[in-house]
Amino acid sequence: MSAFCVARIALDPALLPEHGVLRAADLRHTADAQALAERIVADAHRERDALLAAARDEAARLAEAAQAQVLRDADALLAGLRTALERLYDGAEDIVAGLAGTLFERLVLETPPAERVAASYRRVLREAPPKLANAVLRLHPDDVVLAGGWQWPVQPDPDLATGACRLEADSGQWHADFTAAAAALAQAFTLAVTNPPAAGEPESSAGH
Repeated sequence: MSAFCVARIALDPALLPEHGVLRAADLRHTADAQALAERIVADAHRERDALLAAARDEAARLAEAAQAQVLRDADALLAGLRTALERLYDGAEDIVAGLAGTLFERLVLETPPAERVAASYRRVLREAPPKLANAVLRLHPDDVVLAGGWQWPVQPDPDLATGACRLEADSGQWHADFTAAAAALAQAFTLAVTNPPAAGEPESSAGH
């Protein structure tokens, strides 16, 4: 049996009871060991608390950095959107100007001559007073044949453009030009789209 006992664990004799009784010195060793264990546990708690505090600080720093990055990304996105809208608006001005020109050309070219001069006549009829002395309505020679049953006698005037008319009377003159009115309409349309009034700024009314 003794052949298997190749090593023995040696204990501090001060920790062994003598005849089954612990001495005062033995109790001091035990108290010192307990105090050391308590210090080790307290140090571990402090180290744990320090690590937790450092982890919380690092998490807060990372969260703040992430929030700042999100704000920077949002600012960059808004700046890109503003740039894109400005480019789109600049391109829209050219499109609107071209559209207004096309509408003007179609309005002039597709409106029959009789409707052009009739529109000018109705404009003069609205603006002139009801009773005139020695009133004469002057038209381009090509438009004279289109004036049938109108209120005033008609005279040709080669200086007038086709589609225009001028009413002359003792009290004044009234002039209307279909082509000029169509051009003014196209210009007003272009200005209204490419130069809109600022917020809170009243729109100016066009003169008659």
